Amino acid sequence: MNATTIDITRTLGPDTVGFPGDADFSISQKRTDCFALSEISIGSHSGTHIDAPRHYFDEGESIDMIPIARFFLAAEVVAIESRVAVTMAELADCSPEPGVAILFKTANSNLSRERFHEDFVYIEPDVARWLLEREVPLVGIDYLSVERYDDTDFPVHRMLLGAGVLILEDIDLSLVTPGRYRLVCLPLKIAHADGAPCRAVLRRSQS
Repeated sequence: MNATTIDITRTLGPDTVGFPGDADFSISQKRTDCFALSEISIGSHSGTHIDAPRHYFDEGESIDMIPIARFFLAAEVVAIESRVAVTMAELADCSPEPGVAILFKTANSNLSRERFHEDFVYIEPDVARWLLEREVPLVGIDYLSVERYDDTDFPVHRMLLGAGVLILEDIDLSLVTPGRYRLVCLPLKIAHADGAPCRAVLRRSQS
């Protein structure tokens, strides 16, 4: 038996798309006779990243407080047809097991990376509530936010993070087939951080 590994991390570079108002990613490099040194400017929610509870709750866990075991998970990739939102209507046949992460593959995977799109597919609040009831430990989506762009109450973030559920945003699921995987998503360990970029991969066993 062998395993296929799929990198679902967005590459940080000149074409990195940022959420409006977030810090832009930039990198500059200088070279001496012996070596190169790069200077990197990055936001805590740049590219593929994990939201920690502290993102919305002052007393919530920061990235450095989260036990490393929580970044190694069984995960289910779920395909969503709607070009508007992840809704309960499409989840009738989905039965998440407690402890299994859910990653939503949506039309976001096909959006161009040349600019930010306000009309990305988001997660409806009743879906977030349903995920909590099923004890899902991490929820992922293939764009920069799980929240509807113009919803300033942030109900999905608040429900999930308030219950200690981690959020994995801006993953690249364009080449991923729906199904069961092992997920590894290791964020940079930054003191008191509300979130951090991470390297995220899926592994699928094959007979």
